Amino acid sequence: MKVEIARHAWGSLKSLGGEDSLILRAALCDLCEAASDGDVDLAIQRIEDEAVTQGLLSESSAAAARCLVHGLYTLTGYALARSLETLAAIASGSPAPAQTAARTISERCLKEASLGFPAYCEILETSRDIDCRSAAIDLILMCGLYDPYLRPAARFALQSAISSGSLTELDDLMAASLAELDQV
Repeated sequence: MKVEIARHAWGSLKSLGGEDSLILRAALCDLCEAASDGDVDLAIQRIEDEAVTQGLLSESSAAAARCLVHGLYTLTGYALARSLETLAAIASGSPAPAQTAARTISERCLKEASLGFPAYCEILETSRDIDCRSAAIDLILMCGLYDPYLRPAARFALQSAISSGSLTELDDLMAASLAELDQV
């Protein structure tokens, strides 16, 4: 994740407040180094403040989504659950009115979040954490809605999870997600 963080020009990406995104870069680095749930919460709060506040996206949101997707392969436990939730918030967000190129911000965020589709499917299938699985369902749905190529795989992943019988507490969420995919 640190290599992906270093790849972006955070000083030229605008945050929700219109400033550069150096605070977002620092928050993403802090997430990588979080040693406790409290550290994770602080880092995630700062990431959300800069990239997706009240469902609004900034120019820097797509870069944050890309970094969080990279983190899926190394983050564990609470950090993974919170990162997935933040990714879902970014993927479902809409551009803040003051952002330049507002029409493309949502699409770029969905494109970056979609890069994690295989990981979301694996998390849904294998994770023991209900919060991770719930966020994975949301992300699988958003990827399926966004990308027609991923739609059949999204349906299959959700149907397989329902059929497994191991996630009865999430059956309603998965059934609603399938119904939404069937409407597209």
